[in-house]
Amino acid sequence: MANIKPKMYAEVLLTALAVKKTGIFERFLKVLERNGDTKKLKQIAVSAEKMLLEKSGHKSVVIETARRLPKNSLKGFIKNGDAVVEKINPELIAGMRVIVNGEKQLDFSLQKKLNEIFN
Repeated sequence: MANIKPKMYAEVLLTALAVKKTGIFERFLKVLERNGDTKKLKQIAVSAEKMLLEKSGHKSVVIETARRLPKNSLKGFIKNGDAVVEKINPELIAGMRVIVNGEKQLDFSLQKKLNEIFN
């Protein structure tokens, strides 16, 4: 049986869904089951989301803070349509860490500053 990568599955799924016929996702799941690749479903979903965001010009943004931020405090940073995940990480002590598209990282946390001073 061929080893099909999650990214390839995601491309096929998005192409099929663009046709907008009913039952496509159910048939896609059956193909995954037949190939023994249901364990790749999470990776496929992540790849598909990344492709959709890239195609639409939006970004995936993960914002980690030590405490929950008020909802309106992020409006200046985030474009409408961006996929935003907020995470609470008390280890940051204060400040925030921002990861854009799983790659770029801006670390404005007190934890980083303390590590720079003491390490």
